[in-house]
Amino acid sequence: MSNTSAVHRLDIFIASSTLAAHASFIEEGFRLRDLRFFCELFLNWAEDLDVSASSLQNTQLARFLADLVKQGFAKRSQRKQVQLFKLTRLGLLELLTRMNSSRHASHPSTVLFRLCFIKSYRHRLEALVEREGAHFPHSLKLEVAALLDVDAIIDQEIAKVERALQRKEQRVEDALKISALAKNLNAAKVPFAQIVDDVESRYPYELNTMKPLHELIASIAPDQRRWELEEGTVVRAHTLWGPQRELLRIFLERLKLLRG
Repeated sequence: MSNTSAVHRLDIFIASSTLAAHASFIEEGFRLRDLRFFCELFLNWAEDLDVSASSLQNTQLARFLADLVKQGFAKRSQRKQVQLFKLTRLGLLELLTRMNSSRHASHPSTVLFRLCFIKSYRHRLEALVEREGAHFPHSLKLEVAALLDVDAIIDQEIAKVERALQRKEQRVEDALKISALAKNLNAAKVPFAQIVDDVESRYPYELNTMKPLHELIASIAPDQRRWELEEGTVVRAHTLWGPQRELLRIFLERLKLLRG
């Protein structure tokens, strides 16, 4: 995995680490090394991720901070040749928004980390936003409250998992039906090419527009083709999509228990 993709993969952790560094060094400002430490700490908490803080280079974090300054999300100062950073109110809102809108938050460990972080530090984060400026209008309070609404975030995650679970259930069901159909047609002495056409018309797979099933089957070794329809679909249902479905069911149950 490239360093660039690691930055995107870890955006929730980088955003939360920046918020934590800002809160910890609110008066003097935080250093790059402080941001790095919180990245290490939060990834250690999440534990299960396939990308660690070692994937991040200090130059990438420095570029991230420079971008925050350029966009008005942070202010930079210097003390004894050490660069210090403080988030602006806009920066605080921006990072909270990134935590909630990230496209890289589907991994259960990432989802649970985000919930834990917001649940643990919600009041502290609200105080940080209110502190950055003389006025704290009601509209802004509502915006911050929405970004830090744990129950609403849990509801959104529940909806995502329910959709993913539905998809897995459909894949398992279709795989078993494909196997049964192929076996029944084979037993009825239907030509194999016709079996493929029947499967394709009844249960088109998701990449069918890129490569139709009959082309995919034709690209497989002849002695493997029948197995793919009759047995391979069952193997995938039982060892891939079925277990994934069960993990989603467990995760969904855990999320519901966290609600309220």
